[in-house]
Amino acid sequence: MTSPRFAALVLALLTAAVSQAAGDWAARTRAGEYAFAYGQLERAEREFQAALEIAQGFPPGDRRLEASLENLARLYEHRSDVDRAQPLYQLLLAAQEHRLGADDPGLLDTLYAIARVSQPTGDLPTAESSLRRYDAIATASGAADPRKWWQALALLARLAVIGDDPAQALAWQRRAVEVLDSDPAAGDDERAVQLESLARMELADGDGERGEALFFQVAALHEAAGDRVASARTAADGAAAAFAGGELAAAERLATLALGATPDPEAERSAREVLAEVSWMRVNRGSDDITQLLAAAAPDAELLLARERLAALVPAGGEPDDETLGRLVAVETLGGRATEAARWQRLVVARAPSAAAALAARRDLAALLAAAGENREALAENAAVLAAAEAELGPDHPRLLPLLEQRRDLLLRVGDKKAAKQVEKRIKKISR
Repeated sequence: MTSPRFAALVLALLTAAVSQAAGDWAARTRAGEYAFAYGQLERAEREFQAALEIAQGFPPGDRRLEASLENLARLYEHRSDVDRAQPLYQLLLAAQEHRLGADDPGLLDTLYAIARVSQPTGDLPTAESSLRRYDAIATASGAADPRKWWQALALLARLAVIGDDPAQALAWQRRAVEVLDSDPAAGDDERAVQLESLARMELADGDGERGEALFFQVAALHEAAGDRVASARTAADGAAAAFAGGELAAAERLATLALGATPDPEAERSAREVLAEVSWMRVNRGSDDITQLLAAAAPDAELLLARERLAALVPAGGEPDDETLGRLVAVETLGGRATEAARWQRLVVARAPSAAAALAARRDLAALLAAAGENREALAENAAVLAAAEAELGPDHPRLLPLLEQRRDLLLRVGDKKAAKQVEKRIKKISR
């Protein structure tokens, strides 16, 4: 049987041991915090680890264990050692859940921290599940810090984008912007970033009109802040996003806004490219066959606008790129401006990457020159193409017929009936 004096002695020793442990924990923790504050990270790690070992001996539910787990996790996160920070934050969450329950607002900061370190480790499921719990508790309790809440929602939107779920990404980003409005500390730059992200999602998968309006809003924010270059570039980016989303009218309006803002070469070029693409989509016949385009030629206001917008892409004193050049030829041809089309087609001939491509380009040039009434020059181009075709195919091949018919018609136009009759005889002979 234990004597009262012995029991009292044991109790005194235990009390002293607990008191000593508590003192040691406090001393280690203070030393770690001091070292952390002054950038002595190796010493801070040693002190925090020692404090954690001591805290593990305290009774279940003692908050000093939570403090030690958080201190060490913060240190590792600060060092970008997220692989070591993540399990510590998860242990911290488990300890807090044991003390508070599964839906207490006291878990919010830890859930956010777990998501924060899980994403760079590539553990996206853990990041997403933590953020979803964060949102659920924040919504139910109304106790979340608005700043962390909208950032959590924006991160959920990004994770949905990574997961190729545009509808869910749009839903999360809409809520992020709603919560952002309640954050008194949010700056215009942060607001602009989140609004622009939402605008892009709206244009791609949501409400096109809302997306356009959001881009106008972001441009206005930059304008109000005195950053007119950012305003122009935002409008130009919005125009490109609207075009990609099939919102052609919105693309035109945003591109026009970009061009009306402060001159910025990058924004101006991007906006002009969007306007040219929009016009090209409206006039493109789906064929680059000059004969077909000539047959469909007719004056049209859309063609005039396309001509103007394509020409605006040509550098002053320079030449268009190959794609713009081909489109200029087509637009001028469709608009019935064969002389202008021939002018651009000469450049196509000069740029031809091979002899075969050059001959094909000269054949089209001959057709355009003929349509423009420049018959003698057209004859010269026709002769060069015909000679090359005869050398390749022989003098009686059926594929020569379009070139011979073109030659006959051109000869008649210049009044050389004798030569035209000779060509007609060849046509009949080949046609038999």
